[in-house]
Amino acid sequence: MGVDVKEMTLEERKAFIQAVADDVAQGKLTLGGAVKRLRENVLGVNQERFAMACKISKRALSQLEVDSGNPTLATLEAVFKKFGLKISLAHLSPADLNAAAAQKSKIGFGTPTVAPARPRFNSPGKPI
Repeated sequence: MGVDVKEMTLEERKAFIQAVADDVAQGKLTLGGAVKRLRENVLGVNQERFAMACKISKRALSQLEVDSGNPTLATLEAVFKKFGLKISLAHLSPADLNAAAAQKSKIGFGTPTVAPARPRFNSPGKPI
């Protein structure tokens, strides 16, 4: 099931958690995949025990780990908090930003364009 929890030092655990977070940030790993990898390799516990520790249902955890369902932000926060992580927004690199814009355009969610404003002329006696 991965690295034996007892053999991992605190520094190795921190490095492992950071590597998983980096993989998620780079799009190499889904949130569900990250949860499963962290649960198995850092804690070495089954889904039932981890779900109880997070105060969520086993079903919610199971669905999260296979990237199905629609987990709430509270569920995600409860799970990732156990590893010293939190859900947040991150800036995309220019390359990632361009790729995201291209993908949006491809599926019909292009960046809206705004026509330049026309100068307004005030004619005498007419309100603007």
